Amino acid sequence: MGRYGFSRAFLQGSTCVCGPGRWAIQTWVFVLAISVLFCQVAGFRRRISDRSHVPLTPVILNTTVTNYTYLAGETAILYCAVENLGTKTVTWRRAVPSLILTVGLYTYFGDRRFQTHNVLHKDQWNLHIRNVSLEDEGKYECQVSTKARDIRRNFYLSVKEQLSTIHISGKTYVEKNQRLVLLCNASSDSYPPDDLDWFMNGQKIVSDKSEGIAITKSVTYRNKTIRSELVINQARMRHGGTYVCRTSDELVTNFKVNVLNGKENVKRGTVISDKRKFVGGDGRHEDENISSHLFGSWTLLSFGIILCVQT
Repeated sequence: MGRYGFSRAFLQGSTCVCGPGRWAIQTWVFVLAISVLFCQVAGFRRRISDRSHVPLTPVILNTTVTNYTYLAGETAILYCAVENLGTKTVTWRRAVPSLILTVGLYTYFGDRRFQTHNVLHKDQWNLHIRNVSLEDEGKYECQVSTKARDIRRNFYLSVKEQLSTIHISGKTYVEKNQRLVLLCNASSDSYPPDDLDWFMNGQKIVSDKSEGIAITKSVTYRNKTIRSELVINQARMRHGGTYVCRTSDELVTNFKVNVLNGKENVKRGTVISDKRKFVGGDGRHEDENISSHLFGSWTLLSFGIILCVQT
């Protein structure tokens, strides 16, 4: 081995002088590659570290509207988009009266109807108010938590009362063994009620084939109306009473039905097959009886006149 790192191989009968060993060249290349890679990683880390020290100020974007109108009972959503939030948090508060509602995703106020939902891909921190009421109307504020408290945006929520209607139509008086039909319609400004139930004298009514009771329902989204028809094929005396129609959003109305017996109808004069009324059991009609009384009266009168003339 020479002082320059060359190796000599002595073969029998001949002499050969070879160049540097392969292992030395491979080692140099490996060390050089590791050095270059280390420098690249260190430089990248330095650039990331320098960039993290650049302060970014949060900004509330004006990409969302500030005035919202909802109907009572709906879920109101106020949209607030914040850019460059970083480690800061978004706070929703009510302006008048001054009241903190949510801090980040935590509901600070005791009312669980108020919740903040974070939409990551839109950088939005939106305030959701479930079952919004007329008392929730007013001014709200989306604020980024900073010492100056100058990063904020005001919103106004208007709440309108729903104009809902419900009524029952049908016959007030129904004869025994006749068909009883009641129709209930319920409508709303925003959407039709989810469901509708029937009650009679405090008991819920359900379809029952054995009792001849059928309930059908239909929903019309165009008119925002739900419709229910109650049919009792043969009304009995027990079916008379107060019927109540109630929707899932607690709209209630009632309707009273009277079931009449056939004998009672004749006494009340509601069902008469002939305009003439029978008197007694001999089959004579009332007009025939009146004629006989008149004939007797004329006879007595004529007899009285004859006596007067003779005297």
